[in-house]
Amino acid sequence: MIQNAEPVRAFHEGHSEEVHEIISSPPSWLVSWGITVSFGLLVLLGIGVWLIRYPDIVTTPFTLTAASPPRAVIANIDGRLERLLLFNGAIVKEGQHIAYLESLADYSEIILLERTLNEIKRRARAGALASISNLRVDNFKNLGEVQENFETFSRQLTELSTVLGEGFLQKKKLLLIQDLADLKKMEQNLKEQLEIQGKDYELAKDEFQVQEKLYHGKVISTLEFKKENSKVLSRGLPTKNIAAQIIQNGSAQTAKQKEILELDNAVSERKASFLQALETLSSHLDGWKRKFILRAPVNGKISFSAPWQEHQPVTSGQELMTVEPLTGKLQGIVKVPQVNVGKLHNGQKVLIKLDGFPYREFGFVEGRLEQLSLVPGKDSMYWGYIELPNNLHTVYKRKLSYRNGMSGTAEVITEDRRLLERLVTAFTIQR
Repeated sequence: MIQNAEPVRAFHEGHSEEVHEIISSPPSWLVSWGITVSFGLLVLLGIGVWLIRYPDIVTTPFTLTAASPPRAVIANIDGRLERLLLFNGAIVKEGQHIAYLESLADYSEIILLERTLNEIKRRARAGALASISNLRVDNFKNLGEVQENFETFSRQLTELSTVLGEGFLQKKKLLLIQDLADLKKMEQNLKEQLEIQGKDYELAKDEFQVQEKLYHGKVISTLEFKKENSKVLSRGLPTKNIAAQIIQNGSAQTAKQKEILELDNAVSERKASFLQALETLSSHLDGWKRKFILRAPVNGKISFSAPWQEHQPVTSGQELMTVEPLTGKLQGIVKVPQVNVGKLHNGQKVLIKLDGFPYREFGFVEGRLEQLSLVPGKDSMYWGYIELPNNLHTVYKRKLSYRNGMSGTAEVITEDRRLLERLVTAFTIQR
């Protein structure tokens, strides 16, 4: 073994000298190319860190809501859910009845009474109260809490219908107007008579003046003069009688006008009493509806807050359901910690991943940062609003169903930064 090791050692020593000679004296072309390649790599690396730009991603919690949020339907009294008129998922219009609670009144009679009152109000606005006599109101017997006010209204309606419907007062007024017209004609006739008699009296006085001169000239006797004086007085008497008749005629006209005014006032008082009873009943009816009827606050879709059934008890102030508007702008709310708020500003792109719709299957929804609060909330977080230009259409061309309050994650895409800037920043921070 020792004899064989000697030749091997001699071989290695010979070759090591050759290798050492090659390393210590490399070819000039190899050195030149090596420097060129190294410089090129450094240049490419410098260009790369300068050209490569990418944004930071600020991830925040996201809550989906609507610009017109769902409106709650709340029970106003303790009681039982007497009847469900519509069911979960139904489309409703604002003011439409959804359900009503148990009460002493019959719901169908309440609705019929409401329609009747609306018709009466329409005729009253049109000045056609006389036509209300053909409306039947004697069939309302189960109005419960509203019955007492209805009875008062019914009496006022009957009295007004009697006055206006049969036309008694109107006929009486027409007769009074005709009497007044006749009195005016008579007054005109008396004035014409007074004018004629006045002229005749003036002629008589002229004749008497002639006779008076004859008497003073001793042409006629005293007896004849007295006869002429008596004639003058007699011819003046009709004038005074006609003047008295004119005064009496004026008094009669005043009396007729007073009767007409009293008649109009009586009708006005009846109308006022009726309209007051109408408003009182309408007010109590509205109060009953607010208490016992559940109505849609807006146009939209009903969403029960529990699987409600008829005759189920409810309590005052309890939220029974919501009505979600069918149209309206959707938006999201994000909460941004203070450490990242400086990177955000309005208009930045946002990628939204909803928890209920896995983004790998459904895709994500694109949004835009619309507003960012200037001051933090009580939890030291800033609130931001996300606009959804495409609503709930994802990048996979799928439309997600809306459910208010859905949560998820929002990734806000900030401004691009060069890789070189990031390296310099990191190096500066480490120092």
